[in-house]
Amino acid sequence: MANNDFETTIALQSLRAPMDPFPVTTEERFLHEMRLRYRTYYVECNVNYGAVRLPRMFTEDFGEELCRVAVLVDSNNNQLEVLVDKIDEDVYFTRGWASVRNFYNIRSGAWVVLMYSGFGHFGINIHDRLQCPVPVPTFMPPMNLIIDKIDVSPQFVDDLSEDLHDLSYAHDERFFDLSYEKSLTYFDVTDGYLMLPHHGFGEYAFHRGLTSVKLVDDYGNAWDCSLICGTFPIKHFKVGGQWSRLVAARRLTAGSVVTIGAQPDANNETLYLILDA
Repeated sequence: MANNDFETTIALQSLRAPMDPFPVTTEERFLHEMRLRYRTYYVECNVNYGAVRLPRMFTEDFGEELCRVAVLVDSNNNQLEVLVDKIDEDVYFTRGWASVRNFYNIRSGAWVVLMYSGFGHFGINIHDRLQCPVPVPTFMPPMNLIIDKIDVSPQFVDDLSEDLHDLSYAHDERFFDLSYEKSLTYFDVTDGYLMLPHHGFGEYAFHRGLTSVKLVDDYGNAWDCSLICGTFPIKHFKVGGQWSRLVAARRLTAGSVVTIGAQPDANNETLYLILDA
């Protein structure tokens, strides 16, 4: 019995060992396949929550390897960052997790297959609740969703709630002390620029000479954008840079409504967005 336990321990250690990215021999390819199967886990994508708890089996085997940010990579090489939080013996994906629902157009929930390759990276594929594969969007170049880390501590935070609603990302209401709601025009979604008025918003949001601004969407993703002040036909601001990538990732169209939030101190380098899509 002791010998069997020892052999089991050795086998598990082999499966938990780092993946070989370039297996060559038959034995190496077999071991690579076994390690991949061992490192495959299933989690739900519940449309009502923007956070998810990872299986305990993953946490017990690899939880100590994870730092604050993990990366999900799909078959088209799109990459989605998610914030990692640890509560007692559990690991959660929080900020950024809601992007999975929107990015893959999941309407009524789905099962996400996570294949852990090490160093905080996971391959993913998704099946809907009828076990049909969920189409993977194609972008050129592939989409790279980066979460906003301005307020993220390098250490894990103690005393977090285990409630998935509490763990889901949401903007601080103070970010919308100054706000502007806009129904996007055809030019907003096709020309690569979001047009914002100077009067009533830009004059209070931006200081003179500001040339760049960060947009943070309602899933916690950050988008680096340019900022141009125009005067014709009236004074206005144009937000460019990654705005067009945000439009593509969120499938925004003319008529989509966006609410932009800022602080009314003319010193904002970040704008916060709530989108209806």
